[in-house]
Amino acid sequence: MSYQNIKCPNCGVYNVNRDYCSKCNTILSYKKRREQEFKKEEEARLEQRRLEKKNNPSFFEKYGNHRFLLVRVVVKIIKTIWVVIMAIGMFIAWLISSIAA
Repeated sequence: MSYQNIKCPNCGVYNVNRDYCSKCNTILSYKKRREQEFKKEEEARLEQRRLEKKNNPSFFEKYGNHRFLLVRVVVKIIKTIWVVIMAIGMFIAWLISSIAA
């Protein structure tokens, strides 16, 4: 069995086979530190995406719940036309790929 003596960078106490310091509870394991840093970075990325989405809503999100009925109707018509065009495009792509195969 191998023993790992790790000196705590915070308080200087030597710890044997521990992930955390026995005196000050500082993280000693590099793996745990990387996991913690990755988790913080991921949370920061998710927060950044949330803020971007909040500050830059799409056309449909911005005007889909507009206070005027006419604007809401026009947006729903445009969205419906867009979905139909995308469905036709997907069908044509499927048809071409099935003929080519």
